[in-house]
Amino acid sequence: MTARNSESDAAAPRDLVQSVVRALDIVDIVAESDTPLRAQVIAQRAGLHLATVSHLLSTLVYVGYLQRHEREYSLGGGKILSLSSRVEADWRPSRQAYDMLETVVSTTGETAYLSAWHDGDVTIVAIQEGSHSVRVADLRVGVSGDIHARASGKALLAFGPPAMVDRLGDADGKLLARTENTVTSREALVAELDRTRERGYAIDEQEYVTGACGLAVPIFEGARWPQTALSITTPLHRYEDPEQRELYVKTLRKVRAIDASMG
Repeated sequence: MTARNSESDAAAPRDLVQSVVRALDIVDIVAESDTPLRAQVIAQRAGLHLATVSHLLSTLVYVGYLQRHEREYSLGGGKILSLSSRVEADWRPSRQAYDMLETVVSTTGETAYLSAWHDGDVTIVAIQEGSHSVRVADLRVGVSGDIHARASGKALLAFGPPAMVDRLGDADGKLLARTENTVTSREALVAELDRTRERGYAIDEQEYVTGACGLAVPIFEGARWPQTALSITTPLHRYEDPEQRELYVKTLRKVRAIDASMG
């Protein structure tokens, strides 16, 4: 990491506290290093005078974000682990959401997962594997991005604040094509979200990954807007089976009924 460029400075808010920005930059620099760093190296990477960095390092050591070993600095383990545990707690779905996840997997035999809003994106926060021998690969906690192409993203967009949709895409409303089936315009996405609200669940028909499909419903848990979505992911051949598809839809509607009873 190096000093912030003029473009990022130009976009900074007027009430920015520069010393706080510099201190957090230093924490990032130390965190990105595989080994402890000396003050001179940190100053060089931050593009700051050594005296300024020395004062900031002393402060960061005092409050616990960094620790000093003779002339070198590394992350303050206790403080960072404490923050990490709090973030993990914020990401952790409720017991009710986990129960719904288990119901879906045991009923359908398919792999299912929970996703949640995090920093303006939709991130997978929990996964439960299904019992079928053929399953969709490359599902892992922490995956995010391309929410217009994912059933979970569309479920949260369709039933969430309308302003969230306006933030997607470029200035012309164009969206990234993950596959040849991906919705690539904001206008088309809005139409798809209308259909999602009408049917009560979102679908991904090979829009995120070729050969894989998904269905998802929002989980409100009594709130005005959903924070979490529950998704079923399945290979294309099972998705196209009418009996399997009916089972998925029936199960997700059961989940929505359970969720509605919590309101």
